[in-house]
Amino acid sequence: MIYNIVHSILREAASINGYGLFSFILFFGFFIGVLVWAFSLKKKYLVKMGDLPLDGGECIKTPTDKNQSKKL
Repeated sequence: MIYNIVHSILREAASINGYGLFSFILFFGFFIGVLVWAFSLKKKYLVKMGDLPLDGGECIKTPTDKNQSKKL
């Protein structure tokens, strides 16, 4: 099924000039790249980034480590 779809798209793309075909391939490659990147993200990273807007941003100093600050 997918083979038939891709085959028909590429068959129709033969009538498009070189710039149109290049644009199609560039868009398709970028789209697949973003999908691969999105699915390869770790759950812990996504949770951390999702909680970032809700974090107040206040920093407190811990008595054990004076050089590093810890987020509340």
